[in-house]
Amino acid sequence: KKMNQWRRWTNEVIPSMIAPYLTYLRKSTSLRDRIELQPDGVATFQCKSSCRRRVLNITCILFSHIKILQIECCTCAPAPLQLLSRGYFACAPIAPSLAVDLQLLELVKTLFIHITPNTTAWCETLEVFLAGRGYHLTTK
Repeated sequence: KKMNQWRRWTNEVIPSMIAPYLTYLRKSTSLRDRIELQPDGVATFQCKSSCRRRVLNITCILFSHIKILQIECCTCAPAPLQLLSRGYFACAPIAPSLAVDLQLLELVKTLFIHITPNTTAWCETLEVFLAGRGYHLTTK
């Protein structure tokens, strides 16, 4: 399962996200501004065929709060691209249940550049930080 997920990220999802990510960077002034590539992008994510649609409830983690975002996705409008257009990075390639704000990921990237990375410590710190603000993650 992990190898299939890695292959999907590597061969499909990440390559399809490069151009939209660069567009997001440009329009958000290198992540300084919080934007959504909507409503322009709404038509982009409408199903162009009669493929099977799926409604996902995705927990989105931002600096100051957690919100639940509901999106309808299919092969024409994959969840990772829809989330990216809203400023989030999906934590799974097909049916993510969690997404993280791009600005928050930029902070984490910068943090990991300057300290010895310890993902367990980071995850536990984030969980305690969010719990202190009344948010509790139900997944591990």
